[in-house]
Amino acid sequence: MKALSAFILTMPFILLLLGCTCPTCNIPSTPSGPPSTSPKIKTPYRVHIVSRGETLWHISKQYGVNIHDIMAVNHIEDPTHIIAGTQLIIPSTAYKTPRGTTPASFTPSQKSYIGKEGFIWPIRGKITTYFGKTKSKVSKGIDIKAPLGAYVKASQSGKVIFSGNYGPFGKTVILQHPSGFSSVYAHNRINLVKKGQWVRQGQNIATVGMTGHAYTPTLHFEIRRKSTAVDPLKYMRSP
Repeated sequence: MKALSAFILTMPFILLLLGCTCPTCNIPSTPSGPPSTSPKIKTPYRVHIVSRGETLWHISKQYGVNIHDIMAVNHIEDPTHIIAGTQLIIPSTAYKTPRGTTPASFTPSQKSYIGKEGFIWPIRGKITTYFGKTKSKVSKGIDIKAPLGAYVKASQSGKVIFSGNYGPFGKTVILQHPSGFSSVYAHNRINLVKKGQWVRQGQNIATVGMTGHAYTPTLHFEIRRKSTAVDPLKYMRSP
């Protein structure tokens, strides 16, 4: 028994000298630090779950986003009434100025040509949401119901400064016009134009879709003057 006990006591030292041959011993140890993560892809908007006692004003300050932008994206009419557990879309600065937009320049002849135009209707259809505060939301443009796949026309001649996905707007085309005006065409099924392209009034630039936060085939249309949304109905004329 003494010999067996001595053998058991000396066994670990023998294995240490000879080296362990078990397959699991060669597995490297787990790093003590946190696992590395791949870079996060920035999206044009974030999701915030309302906690008990939170107000829309505090949420807007937390993210540095205008409260009216949050109301517009989430179809909120009364900013004093939000329910705990509600998921809110928090638009980033990309909601105001999408990434990839660059100022467009115009030749004197283009300015003169556009100066003779007004804004025309981008598509024919029933207006389902008007500009400003409505019963269901605050809108910076108008929503026009139209058949899926119908052509969307340029409301005024200009240059494409954005064509791509625009957060809650889905597939969107933005045209810049002289005198500080721009027009926005959102929820498209297909964008038919590319950034930097010159388009004429009435040219097909997209097809009606239901991308982004649209649940029926709809064109969301805005006219902006120096980045501020204005009521499109005050500027549009019949084609």
